[in-house]
Amino acid sequence: MPSIKKNFGYNLLLTFCGYLIPLITYPYISRVLGVQNIGICNFVDSIINYFVLFSMLGIGSFGVREIARVRQDKEQCSFVFSNLIAINAVTTALAIIVLVTCTFTIPKFANYQPFLLIGVAKLFFNVFIIEWFYQGIQDFKYITIRSLLVRLIYVVCIFIFVHSPEDVLLYYFLTFITTIINALINWIHARKLIHINFKRLDSRIFLVPIITFGYYRILTSMYTTFNTMFLGLTSGDVEVGYFATATKIYTIIMSVFSAFTTVMVPKVSELLSEGKNDKLQNIADKTISIVAAVSVPVIIFSQFCAPDIIRLIAGNGYEGAVTPFRIVIFMLLVIGLEQILIQQFLMASTKNAPILIVSTIGAGVGILLNILFTPQMGAVGSAIAWGVSELSVLIAGIVFVKRNLNINVNFCDIGASLLCAILYALPLYYILTLHLGIWKNLILSIVVTTMVFVIVNFWIHKNQYVADLLNDILKSVIRDRTLFNNN
Repeated sequence: MPSIKKNFGYNLLLTFCGYLIPLITYPYISRVLGVQNIGICNFVDSIINYFVLFSMLGIGSFGVREIARVRQDKEQCSFVFSNLIAINAVTTALAIIVLVTCTFTIPKFANYQPFLLIGVAKLFFNVFIIEWFYQGIQDFKYITIRSLLVRLIYVVCIFIFVHSPEDVLLYYFLTFITTIINALINWIHARKLIHINFKRLDSRIFLVPIITFGYYRILTSMYTTFNTMFLGLTSGDVEVGYFATATKIYTIIMSVFSAFTTVMVPKVSELLSEGKNDKLQNIADKTISIVAAVSVPVIIFSQFCAPDIIRLIAGNGYEGAVTPFRIVIFMLLVIGLEQILIQQFLMASTKNAPILIVSTIGAGVGILLNILFTPQMGAVGSAIAWGVSELSVLIAGIVFVKRNLNINVNFCDIGASLLCAILYALPLYYILTLHLGIWKNLILSIVVTTMVFVIVNFWIHKNQYVADLLNDILKSVIRDRTLFNNN
């Protein structure tokens, strides 16, 4: 069985490259298509993602948990897989019918019909991507290799075929092609690992947890995906373009934390079923400490360098994304901790009631603040609504993890990292007063932030978890280089 470190390495490589590739293509796309077309693509994507949420319900999260529990038993694994696919096929068919109806009956969607029809096809093929299955069996090596190859093809196609604002529909179509390729490869490969049998279905035993997880995902979208859709409906495509650009960099950075969280879920499920609370507490302490130590310097760096980061990534005309980016980047710490507490522990356990309550709180806060702020403040209002709703989810998550799983949150490491924020801010403020160019300012700020990070975590705070992680990474690099040289 692959180790957690190897799986984390594969998943980190996958998620990092998955967002590094947009980091390569987005500066080109944002300049070629312009802010309005970027807004159109993201607005349509937010609609399609909503229908994906309803079609998947909680199959993604629940599937990872259940496949992880039975992955050693091929017969049982095949039984679980077949039932989840059957449920997903039915829900997707219903979602497609509703989406097609909305596309041709809602006046607001008239200008987006070609994009939405591509979205219908994406919704259909999403059934066969079955990423949850490979995460459940912990085959992150396969996921990484396949995804990187497909994304490489996507990058090449972007630079070959997209050259002007008139190519916006073609650009959106290319995202659909990647969905097809991933779905076909995954489905063919899965047939080698399990056998699918729709004659021995008993989907009733899966419906309640799937609906529970789905309820959480749908309500969570009320303060994530809902922001973009509501912003497009109330403020227009340009504001969506600003918000999409602001969240692009945040998403890239957040991918590192998501990689760690995704890998840990199957392991946490095993430990929970075995009742090993001491090891669970150790996982909680380690991940919370690392997330706090890494997120704080990135947040401070982003506050000072936000205008240069946006200008470098998106070009001129995206100045409206600077303030939303400064707000959104604070969620690096909030959502990082939230993923540990909710995705690692609450969702890996069999306790569904806390998940429902947490998601209801977040959805309620998110919808209310979007209605209050977004129509008047545009992208800035969406960023505020998102941030406050995520913070409410984190607070509720802390309470339920303690109450239901007896897992304590180490506030000392979080507080120590927050206190060290001033050590990052002072030199960055001085660099800002020098009025250097974009590249000089960013490079010098990165170097200084990295140096302060090392000083803080090795000499001032002496964070052993961070030291161990960096040591493991260094050993892995040296080992891989030695192996490469010997070959």
